[in-house]
Amino acid sequence: MCLLSSTILYKIIFIELSAIALNIKSQNKVDLIAIEKHNKIDKSRNTVLLKQALKNASFNLEKLKKLRRFIIADVIPIEEYKAKPPKPPEEEEEKPQPNTIQPSNSNPSKPYTLQQQILIQKLRRTKTQQQAIQKKIIIDALTTSADKYPWIVNPTDNLTFPIELFKPNKNENYIDTDISVKFSGENQIIDKFTYAKFPKADQFYWVLDQNRIVVETKGYQAGILSQGRQTNTYITRNVTSEQAFWGLQTLFAIPTDFRELAGEVDTTNFSVISIAGQVVNPEGIPAGRVIINSGIDPNDPNVTVLKNPIPAIGSASTLSVDGGQALFQALDATNAPKILQGFPTTNLQPLLDDRNVKLQEGEIIPNSALEAAGIFWGDILTGEGFGFTAPVSSFPGIKVAQLGEFDNFDLLNVAINPFLSQSDKDFHYLNSLQWLSLGKREPIFKTLSQTQETSDWHRLYVSHPHNRSLIQYDPVAIKVTYSNIFSAPGLSLTANFSDTSIDAIQSINSTLGLLLGGVFEAIKIDNIQQGLEEAKQKLKNGEDFVPLNTPATPEQRRQINNRLNRTFSFANASSGLEQVSGTYTFPSQVTPNKSSILQIRTGNHKRAVQFLERNISVLDEGDTFFSDLRLSNEKFGPLTYIGIPVPLNDTSIDPINEASAVEVILTNPQGQRFIRKFNSADSTLVPLQVRAADLAFDYMELTRVDKIGISFNNFSGSLSLPTVELLAAGSSGNFNYSANLGTWFNIDANSAPGVSNNNLGEEEPTLGFYTNILFNYIKTDIRLNAAKKPVAINTHVPYLRVDWNSASNKNNPFSSYLSYLYQHQERNFGFSLAPGIAFIENNSNGEFLGLFNGEFSTSHGLNFKTNLEIGKEFFFEFQGLQRVSKNISAGIYLKNYSINNLGLNSRVPGYNYGVIMRHNFPENSVFIETKIGTGENGFDLKLQGGYRF
Repeated sequence: MCLLSSTILYKIIFIELSAIALNIKSQNKVDLIAIEKHNKIDKSRNTVLLKQALKNASFNLEKLKKLRRFIIADVIPIEEYKAKPPKPPEEEEEKPQPNTIQPSNSNPSKPYTLQQQILIQKLRRTKTQQQAIQKKIIIDALTTSADKYPWIVNPTDNLTFPIELFKPNKNENYIDTDISVKFSGENQIIDKFTYAKFPKADQFYWVLDQNRIVVETKGYQAGILSQGRQTNTYITRNVTSEQAFWGLQTLFAIPTDFRELAGEVDTTNFSVISIAGQVVNPEGIPAGRVIINSGIDPNDPNVTVLKNPIPAIGSASTLSVDGGQALFQALDATNAPKILQGFPTTNLQPLLDDRNVKLQEGEIIPNSALEAAGIFWGDILTGEGFGFTAPVSSFPGIKVAQLGEFDNFDLLNVAINPFLSQSDKDFHYLNSLQWLSLGKREPIFKTLSQTQETSDWHRLYVSHPHNRSLIQYDPVAIKVTYSNIFSAPGLSLTANFSDTSIDAIQSINSTLGLLLGGVFEAIKIDNIQQGLEEAKQKLKNGEDFVPLNTPATPEQRRQINNRLNRTFSFANASSGLEQVSGTYTFPSQVTPNKSSILQIRTGNHKRAVQFLERNISVLDEGDTFFSDLRLSNEKFGPLTYIGIPVPLNDTSIDPINEASAVEVILTNPQGQRFIRKFNSADSTLVPLQVRAADLAFDYMELTRVDKIGISFNNFSGSLSLPTVELLAAGSSGNFNYSANLGTWFNIDANSAPGVSNNNLGEEEPTLGFYTNILFNYIKTDIRLNAAKKPVAINTHVPYLRVDWNSASNKNNPFSSYLSYLYQHQERNFGFSLAPGIAFIENNSNGEFLGLFNGEFSTSHGLNFKTNLEIGKEFFFEFQGLQRVSKNISAGIYLKNYSINNLGLNSRVPGYNYGVIMRHNFPENSVFIETKIGTGENGFDLKLQGGYRF
């Protein structure tokens, strides 16, 4: 979460107002007045010789007139300047002889006399002194311009140091810091530490003819910036995965239709005569009735014809080896049992691995058996690849319960064979039900160990800023044409100091942004380049600044420069570039009442990101086992039948192609005969159902426990992305505006420091666009006393800012600010009030915020400041300072929140209070400040601000 508070609004308004350069001093005090110089040359006895020597040395020794006062303050309003003449030799010095300084062809060269050598050395020394004086005038003029109009001179990249620090006539080194130490948590220490060196010899400023003013600054910059925090977490866990199956089947015995049952047997001692016969026809041809003629008259009183015998009913009975165990093979297909199968069947027999696995809880199932059964775990975390593809082995319907007629051998055994062993029945059972997958449950995790490491990433950069400007006053109209080209090519590395690693992707990203500035270094704008070359040659020749020839008065020039400076201030305030590597300002015209600039900019755009990468490795792959079996394998089936003989003529059964008959004659000692006849055509066996239906609702669960290692790589921070920006800014009267359109790109949008694949974090695009718009209206009223001198200034500033980007999210939200600033300033005190409202998309404190900033200060160095923010929660900050010496202020602060930097700044509720020590730079608003505080979130120390030396 990015911190967006009222402090931001406060800084934007007041930093920008610093460009207005309001001043209650009299206008006559605005300009820097050069000290008048009086230089007079005394004539000596050898005037002729001295003039000749100085002429040969290219110096003009005509009598100087008194220098007029000149102005350096206004980005080159230098009216007139002439170089200080060389100092002549002292009166008492012996003068050189004539015609010895420059030898002629007619007079051979002779060695210089001692006096001649002394004079030559003095002349050379005088020339060097003259150039040194001229360079000092140049550097002083540049410094004064930078003090008054810092955004016009602007030598840096808007990141390395505050431009108000630039004072080339006094200092060459500049730093900017933001260092914080929190003893209550692992906050980053270095948020920013930057350094720049601008050697005096590389700064240049000159006034040419045609009202041209050229300015050039060069330097070297380096810095270290916090880019974010990487957190690596490694966890070992047991992952329990479960998947379940539902099995169901139902069987019904189809009733047999017959008319009567008959048969009875009585035995004694008989003689036996047996006669048998058989007819076998080709298959498909029914056999006729077999008739046996034994010669015995059945009507004889001594002959008793016994009833037809009852056939062996076992072949039609379930509980018979000839019946159920034989799968009713002895029965005709037409009178075999018929079963209604209610559901299809799914074959899970491969789970038993050719009977090597028992169907009981805890039994381990090999992976090959799972695959053969069509069961796939897939990814144990995401479920990808999970599936159940076991084949359907039979379909429901009415089927003949007989081997060869039933289409599922396993279900047939379960249905009618009571002689199966339990292991056999278990094997057949897994192909007797319809098994439906109930899917995979959410995995259950059990953490075994966890470790976490954090490290900070920083961006290091070096660059070479080079700024070239041309300001040309119109000789007729009161206006100026401004052109500028700025380049700061460089290199950038994203590094982790903890393990001395470098992120190549982000290093390339930020380096590309800096190298884009090299394009502007290579561009040679003729009027700027030629002007600089011409000016440097004039300095080398010892020439002077050329006076400006313009109808604009010094006051109008100040107004033009002030307006241009303000325009650049708002342009930089609205820019979407964190670090500028190149700028080209098209020739822009500025008048005292109107300005308009158009720029192409390159550099790095800062985007906050939160990336999270998860990598999972299986450390120990677990075995799959039966974890829960609620089966009917012990009670489902068989359906039971008992064989019943039925007269064949009473049925609709067609005779088969075989027929047989037998007649047995029994004779006892008394001569009685008993005849027993059997004919296959007389009767048949029909199985009578006893247990006529069965139903199975089963549940089976498979489980595996894997040991996995999970690494979470998190990065919270910012990326510096190469960007090209088009910016337009300007003003008309009191109205000011600035708008830009930028496009940035990322060579790998899925990568961040320490994260190679952002598979769980906020997604980022490869290409993005943004636009920022800023409007304000600055109305200043000056109150005068009876003597027409200013006694107070009232400033009114309505302000609107809108920031939009094509990849808006909680870290880079769409936002808009609307505020109104009232500022009152008198000689002894001043105060300001700035209420406002803000809309910030996806803000943790609410999307709509009420903001208020206030400040009160006195001429004795007392200063009070307050910031308020009203949203879902109320946050405040109060600060009081008192100047205790010329440049030192001390005070206290109180606020009800703290800022934690764990890659991205986040606000933590809780009171925080402490002391402030501040070193102020008296000529501008720049300071370096130390805060030491404590509170509910612990002790902290913060050093922030810029410094020069």
